[in-house]
Amino acid sequence: MYNDKLYVQFCLERNLKKNTKKCYESSLKSYTNFHEMTISELFNEALDDEQNIHLIKNRNIKRRMIDYRNYLLEQKNMTTSTIKTYISKIRTFYSHFEIEIPDLPPVKYERSYEINYLDLPTKEHIRKAIEISSLPIKALILFMSSSGTARAETLSLKVEDFINGTYEYYTKNNLYEILEELEKRNDIIPTLYLKRIKTDKYYYTFCSPEASNYIVKYLKTRKNLKLTDKLFDFSNASVLTNFQKINDQMKWGFKGKYRFFRSHTLRKFHASNLGIAAEYIDALQGRSKNKIHETYIKTNPEKLKKIYKEALPNILIYKDQKNPAEIHEDIHITINVFVSENSYTL
Repeated sequence: MYNDKLYVQFCLERNLKKNTKKCYESSLKSYTNFHEMTISELFNEALDDEQNIHLIKNRNIKRRMIDYRNYLLEQKNMTTSTIKTYISKIRTFYSHFEIEIPDLPPVKYERSYEINYLDLPTKEHIRKAIEISSLPIKALILFMSSSGTARAETLSLKVEDFINGTYEYYTKNNLYEILEELEKRNDIIPTLYLKRIKTDKYYYTFCSPEASNYIVKYLKTRKNLKLTDKLFDFSNASVLTNFQKINDQMKWGFKGKYRFFRSHTLRKFHASNLGIAAEYIDALQGRSKNKIHETYIKTNPEKLKKIYKEALPNILIYKDQKNPAEIHEDIHITINVFVSENSYTL
């Protein structure tokens, strides 16, 4: 598919990002496999039909898209949103090359299960997930649950994003000395400025001190660490696999067609539990305002951080709990009490 000239042209002319390309490739591959034709063959067929068949309802493209949609509807593992996305991608591809798209007859989609608040992980679920995870996954879970950052944006972060975001908490210049200094603190709330990959929108967000604590410990374990390295050294697939392993090991099962514990539910945990106005949650998670507001109203990171800090206890995983990342020393005091001729040890 990557070598198909039409597909390459489509991606270049629309300046598609890597993840968006994958979405189109998946949709187009499914469509071409179903019809047992290449995308160029399907395009040429539609072009010939436009030139030779006046009525659009008599062209092959309508029958092909209806048959393909019916095929998708028969697939037990596809959600309604996925089916609609696949059809939308096919329509966009044809439209890009100015192929006239027929109106498809309305169809009744199976209503997918809607996740509600009680279907989201609780702090206890997240604690249990952390207990059985490696240090890098612990850091990842705490970051995503306390920042509400989506998987794509989380994996796009660099070490320098975290270091720059914590500048007010250290005085050193060397990376390893900075990490040594940060490790001694328990109040680090980094200010992160990142781009939402889906919309190209830049926004500010923050993560909790407990997340920062684990991130610092994780970074200290990595050899030859550079500022340009990924903050979380995972591929998209490895994140999916790790969350699946946690969910299956804990026997948490599914909610609708999705596993109970996945990275996206941590984003929902963050949004549903912060307890602040929706406009601030949208700002922290990088959701777009309308175009006029986006142009003229700019987010004040200091004000947003203050609001975040006030709401932070609502999403702290180890609030009123012992954080396993902290080391506590027990102090034992022995008191000898002498009463008459008897001695008692307390």
